[in-house]
Amino acid sequence: MDNIFFDPKQLKSCGKNVIIGKTVRIRYPELVEIGDNVIIDDFTYISTAMNIMDNVHIASGCKIIGGKEATVTMESFSTLAPNVVLAAGSDDYIAGIATPMVPLEFKGEVVLGDIFIGRHCIVGANSTVLPNVTFEVGASVGAQSLVKDNLSEWSLYGGVPARKLKDRDGKKIEELEKEFLRSLDV
Repeated sequence: MDNIFFDPKQLKSCGKNVIIGKTVRIRYPELVEIGDNVIIDDFTYISTAMNIMDNVHIASGCKIIGGKEATVTMESFSTLAPNVVLAAGSDDYIAGIATPMVPLEFKGEVVLGDIFIGRHCIVGANSTVLPNVTFEVGASVGAQSLVKDNLSEWSLYGGVPARKLKDRDGKKIEELEKEFLRSLDV
């Protein structure tokens, strides 16, 4: 029997000031890199390769899936709200066995692809992001949205499927980032 708990020493890398909840599960810790000042809240499950940059928050109940063949990247100052699903792997459920317990030749049409969440991106509560999606810098999506296409920089999206709702103030957010980083050098 495999134990899905993990030893933090097995992580590919882990920065300083990192908080990982006691009930977080990481299936392949050797494929996960974590930067500085990161919080991963309880009841989060990660079963894919992952690169988490600095100043990232993953709220409780998130599922980040895709297996060893896909990678999820979260750049600095990005956030996942509670119960987000980042599905870097999926299948069509039409003509194959839909379980990770069988080899690929017995599955239907399997889609594996990376998910990239840029700087200052936010994924709203209970949203789902499908394989091969890029959030450009500052792109964000509101709660209960389905993201199946790339999102443009400094834009707010929402809905099923997600569509652009309005622009975000990228200049102001980047000014605040600089001010914040300067405050750390005091």
